Amino acid sequence: MGMGAKVEEAVQSSNANNHFVFWVHGGIRGKKVVEFEYRGYKGDETIQIIPGKVLEDFYKNSVKLYAFVPHSLYTKNWDEEYKQIQQDIEEVELIPMPSLGNINGYHFGGTFEYIKFWIFLNLLRVYLSKGKGIYYCDISQGLNVYMDALREAFRNLVVFDKLMHFSKGSIEAKLLYSDPILHGVETPKIYDDVNIEVKVWFDTPIKQKPDESFARKHCLDKSIERILKNYYRTYRAIKYNAPGVVITFGYDTPERIKEELEKLLKKYIEEYDPGEFKEDVKNYKYTIPEAIGEKFAVFYSLALYYHISKSLQTLGIKPEGKREFTIKDMKKFCKIYLSYGLSVNVDMLEMDMGRLGNVRAGTDWEIYGRLINNNFRPIPTEELLRDDRAKRNFYAHSGLENNIVAVRKGDNGEILLKYREEMRSVVERFLYDDHVYERACEGEG
Repeated sequence: MGMGAKVEEAVQSSNANNHFVFWVHGGIRGKKVVEFEYRGYKGDETIQIIPGKVLEDFYKNSVKLYAFVPHSLYTKNWDEEYKQIQQDIEEVELIPMPSLGNINGYHFGGTFEYIKFWIFLNLLRVYLSKGKGIYYCDISQGLNVYMDALREAFRNLVVFDKLMHFSKGSIEAKLLYSDPILHGVETPKIYDDVNIEVKVWFDTPIKQKPDESFARKHCLDKSIERILKNYYRTYRAIKYNAPGVVITFGYDTPERIKEELEKLLKKYIEEYDPGEFKEDVKNYKYTIPEAIGEKFAVFYSLALYYHISKSLQTLGIKPEGKREFTIKDMKKFCKIYLSYGLSVNVDMLEMDMGRLGNVRAGTDWEIYGRLINNNFRPIPTEELLRDDRAKRNFYAHSGLENNIVAVRKGDNGEILLKYREEMRSVVERFLYDDHVYERACEGEG
């Protein structure tokens, strides 16, 4: 059918985007054929439960279709169903999906969380390879456990996107649904007027230090373990206002983070793939992932780290780190703090930078404490780790604790700072150890 002028205009404006339609396939063989209406456009007669096909006709070459096919659907006349798919849908990626329960003499040992995670992995695969666009969660095939898993997985994808492109996100995500197909309904309408919305804030999804035991639990190799440790240190240095830590120790580039993210995704897709359905296999046990919530947190953390890394690069903070830094280097973090809603950090940092500006430093390195207190006596490394007051001062003064920082005046008269070499392990301990921060806060006042 031809399109009216308004419809043509809508198509042209929307064709600037790519459109990705995902649904859980429930079978089309023998289903009623209807003529859908979408945004004023009436498509050709289409199988009643595939609105994505109408969007494909509407947006032409900018639409990609993806159907998750539960293993249970393969148990009865799949060859005929597949022929119907080829005839009526044509270009669609079919993604086998785990099932749960007993049907037609088969037992499927899937779980809701596993099904949701598997869908998310595949949504993320498309997202990372295809990028920006409009992502549709087609729920027109009814409400069941698989549809709920699809909707939840979509929310997980939107969280990931809003962390990777902090707060605003880079994609649109919409529910796609239609009028009920009832007797007397001649032209059911398709709707995409419900956005999938989530809110994110600057908080680490991983709630513990990603150490070796955490890596073993989630089958992480050494490279991704290092990335996560660097993320945790960088995140905490920003969250708790220790800019010198980021400047000194550096961070991973966005390209490196994305590379490791894609490697992890590929690994998990291979490891937790439910596999193709085999007619002679009656009991599907599957490889159920352990601690799925923590695995989501790993992906979210990598997404947030990607955005942090891009923000640091934009402000000229070098990813490889540098031994010495200046007040100007520290001041750059005020913009980062404001972008993440950490306005209190700005006030604290400005206060400490003002104090540094009044320090009378010489051209030789001197422990910071000696420059601001004539009676200062340095605390040895081992004692410092047990000193709650030192820990408290580290967090209270922008990471510039009196014992661990050295100061001198540069050739141009500018104040230079560095973490003393023998104190770098103390800095790492303070940043990585949750209990250090908790005890420091308990000791305030």
